[in-house]
Amino acid sequence: MSKLAKMLDKYRNLDTVAVRAGIMGDKTYPDGTKVAHVGYWNDMGTPTIPARPFFRQTIANNKKVLPQMIASLIKKGDSPELVLKKVGQHMVDEFTESVQTWREPPNAPSTIRAKGYNAPLRGPDRLLRNSFSYEIEQ
Repeated sequence: MSKLAKMLDKYRNLDTVAVRAGIMGDKTYPDGTKVAHVGYWNDMGTPTIPARPFFRQTIANNKKVLPQMIASLIKKGDSPELVLKKVGQHMVDEFTESVQTWREPPNAPSTIRAKGYNAPLRGPDRLLRNSFSYEIEQ
């Protein structure tokens, strides 16, 4: 049996099968609005909010990165659990970076006046950008 086949066998026999990253749990804004809803509305857009697909773009940008990352970690000998944790943390970092750097479309003039600056997806509460996490599904 090849070295790669032996490593893959470790993964085949796991109960842990996936890692999910995004806005987990029930974090809410002071008014009770769920942070996950705000993230979704911003990503997809609404009649009053233009789409800013930070989430979908991050996933698309990582479709080629993640398989290479996973293969590298497996080859290095990381345990299956550690690989999943590293992938989860990588995606948390990527989502956070996307929110921190998103620029288009700009905020509406009324939003700029209310916030005092033009930074789509970034409010003074920092709640959206600090709400990403990951979980390992069993």
